[in-house]
Amino acid sequence: MTTKKHILILPRWYPNKTDVQLGSFIQQQAVLLKEDYHIHVIYAHAIPNQGQTFDIESTNENGIEEHIVYFRQAKGPFKKIINARRYKKAQQLAFVLDPYHPAVCHIHVPYRSAFLALKLKKQGTPFVVTEHWSGHITGEYEQKNSADKRLLKSILAKASGIATVSRLLQQKFKENTGFDSVVIPNLIQKQQPEARIDSEKIDILTVADLTDKTKNISGLIRAFHTALQERNDLRLSIIGGGPNENLIRDLIAQLNLNEEVILRGRLNHEEVLPAYENCDFYVCNSNFETFGMAVAEAISAGKPVVCTRCGGPEEFVTDNNGLLIDKNDGDALSNAILRMADLYKNYDAQKLSEEIQAKFGAETIRQQLIDFYENAINDTRD
Repeated sequence: MTTKKHILILPRWYPNKTDVQLGSFIQQQAVLLKEDYHIHVIYAHAIPNQGQTFDIESTNENGIEEHIVYFRQAKGPFKKIINARRYKKAQQLAFVLDPYHPAVCHIHVPYRSAFLALKLKKQGTPFVVTEHWSGHITGEYEQKNSADKRLLKSILAKASGIATVSRLLQQKFKENTGFDSVVIPNLIQKQQPEARIDSEKIDILTVADLTDKTKNISGLIRAFHTALQERNDLRLSIIGGGPNENLIRDLIAQLNLNEEVILRGRLNHEEVLPAYENCDFYVCNSNFETFGMAVAEAISAGKPVVCTRCGGPEEFVTDNNGLLIDKNDGDALSNAILRMADLYKNYDAQKLSEEIQAKFGAETIRQQLIDFYENAINDTRD
């Protein structure tokens, strides 16, 4: 009998007590591999005004070993240095709780998440990197200081494998860093159909962080308001939270949409999945998406989508499963909402689901990740 190897996952984002949606796609990917490897996750998260310096929560409820370490967020002129040291120590504190020798470390979104992997690299453990960060697309990478860029590139140079989650991100990542990568998309779980809750409304859904700079939720609400003037049987549900939540609430009140727009807050992934089943179609009004997981999940649930040309989703949103529009075009968005309200019943839900599962389903992504890990394990470079 072959002994399963240990994989240590070090994510920059992961579901936690402050945000149950953050990095849920990384958690899903980790759980996917639990039959093939012993999966361990160590995630460090800063908490302002936390009493003790470090607080560790450990669980194996998902069939994997998860250690989430909350550390007190430093303030003052040296906060960046202090927080980096606390992040590094947080990873080390979690690692000694669960003794094992990882065959490979998987870093999601370097560079801070790479601290422990760099230490283990000196002891002979290879690491791989997956980049999800939209900053390579938005121009934020170019704004980083030269020291941060050098640090990132030095980490990438030591990696035994690099992955990005879409062809667009692969291209921008290469332009910014000079490093090649393989494309391994996010996992889209196959959903069990559920009985639809009867409604006299046409229910529209969006799932996004309430960060207007990237997700443009305010633009969606304004376009929805315009569409509502043409037909009054529309209803919009928004799942998510974030820094612009008060701005969004104020806009909803200003436009007198409290009955037509429902803010459901942050929900864990198991609570989000039924929401796809209970909508008629999905809308993404993002300015930037490295992959567009919620868009793909909606299609996997058999729902057509209205989506901006924002990056990742353009690689799988087609005339067969939705409508693509330009970014920051309120008139185009309101018109697309009205058009989809007329068309959504014409889409074949089973075909939509099968198409997405063929591209991003469990078996496809599982094999890509296994190959990614085994190639790193067999990498003979120092």
